[in-house]
Order: sequence, then structure tokens, then C-alpha cells
Amino acid sequence: MKPIILPAVLMSLFTLVGGTASAQHMQEIVATETIELRAEQARTFTLDQPVNKFSLSVEDIAQVIPETDRVFTIRGLKAGRVMMTAYAADGQVVHRANVIVDQTQGLVKIYRAEVKDYVGFFCTSLSCGRADPDAKPLPYGATPEAQQRQQQRSEGGSATPAKESP
Repeated sequence: MKPIILPAVLMSLFTLVGGTASAQHMQEIVATETIELRAEQARTFTLDQPVNKFSLSVEDIAQVIPETDRVFTIRGLKAGRVMMTAYAADGQVVHRANVIVDQTQGLVKIYRAEVKDYVGFFCTSLSCGRADPDAKPLPYGATPEAQQRQQQRSEGGSATPAKESP
């Protein structure tokens, strides 16, 4: 008889405790935009409304540095994703954004034996691209000094520096 009474008592206890409470529906909090930056990179943003406080879902991924009540800087600390929320003085949410911090991959420098300078490439885990896409690469075997002399000749200048007279 005792084994039957215990489950009945437990069921009645659960009914009394949770009987009149209604289940709360969860709502997902969605960010309005995504901010992407690299670790050790900082970007500055402005908001239309004044902000009193910022919060991050994870503290060691990014850092928010308020500059004024409407201007703030986000600095990437290490790779990861966080949600940033900006609050007004009355506690109302002013802005929400996902902050994605990618790992800094790095600058790859390729040196040639006869040249003191290097060709730089910025590489990610997927590909590499010129670090300075506007710079024209030197022809193979050319030195920066020889390239400069060639350019001066083509512009009509002298390849040798002018000597100053006493």
C-alpha cells in the first residue's frame, strides 16, 4: 500500500505547485545588423540616439569603448561571435548587433635574394591577396633602385643625381 501512496502524493504536490501557472513563451532576441572585424582591429560607429550602457553576451571576444553618448568604438580581441546591445538612460534598447571577430591571419612577406625589399601578401585560411594591390610588382631580377633609374630615364630626367656646384 505504501508504494502506491507515494506517487499519488507527489502527483498532487506537482498539481498544487504548478496548477495555475501558465507557460511563458520564449521570444528570440534578434540583432538588427552584423558588424564584422578582425582580432586587433577597431572600428568606430555612431548611433542616432544617446546611449548610456553597452552589454556584450561574451566579454572576452570584443570590447566596446564609448567615446561620446552617440559615438563608440568596437575593438576585436579574439575570434568569436557576440551580441552587443546598446541601452538608453531609461533602460530601453536602442540598438542590437551581432559582432563577428575573425582571427587575424597575417601578412606574408616574400623576399628575393638580390632585393632588399619584399612583396607582401595578406593571407586568410582560404586564399592570399596582395597586401598593397596598387603597387606594381617589380620584374623578376629587378631591384627597386634600378626600377627608379629606369623610371627617371623614361620621364626625361637624369639617371644620375645632379652634382652641386661649390
